[in-house]
Amino acid sequence: MRLRGILLTVATLASLLLLVVNWRTATFSLPVNFLLFAVELPLGLVLLGVALVLSLFFFLASLVDHARQLRQISQLERQNETLRGRLERRRQEEIEALDRSHQLRCDALEERFERSVGELETRLRGDLEAYQGRLGERLDTLLSRVTLVRDELAADIAEAEDMFRRELKGEGAE
Repeated sequence: MRLRGILLTVATLASLLLLVVNWRTATFSLPVNFLLFAVELPLGLVLLGVALVLSLFFFLASLVDHARQLRQISQLERQNETLRGRLERRRQEEIEALDRSHQLRCDALEERFERSVGELETRLRGDLEAYQGRLGERLDTLLSRVTLVRDELAADIAEAEDMFRRELKGEGAE
């Protein structure tokens, strides 16, 4: 667009310079035949006018083309902005869906973990109670054995004392 405008401007200025330099020749009238009638016109000025009209026509055509391109660009930018907004909303919806899915999974894992911990705690309590029961039985058994051994020791000590007393009495009687 710029190159065409520059070339058009340069061509117009060159034509005007040529007209100024050759003004006398350009304004010289010549007979022009239009098949049905003939007229005397300054042919240089007519050709220059036609060139200027064509230059103006092509310049205006390029401006219209440029305006159409700008309108298309503007329309494409609006479509791009609309699509970008839709894409952003879609991305946000997907993020929210992933967040909900992640939260559901975390809740499920937390529930399973709590249930497993509860089951483990119940099992540990049961095992502890069973161990305490066995320990209590062993303690009772041990206490009964200690009592039995103590009673046997007490009987043995009493027999030994008895025997020492008898022997002491027997020695003292002699």
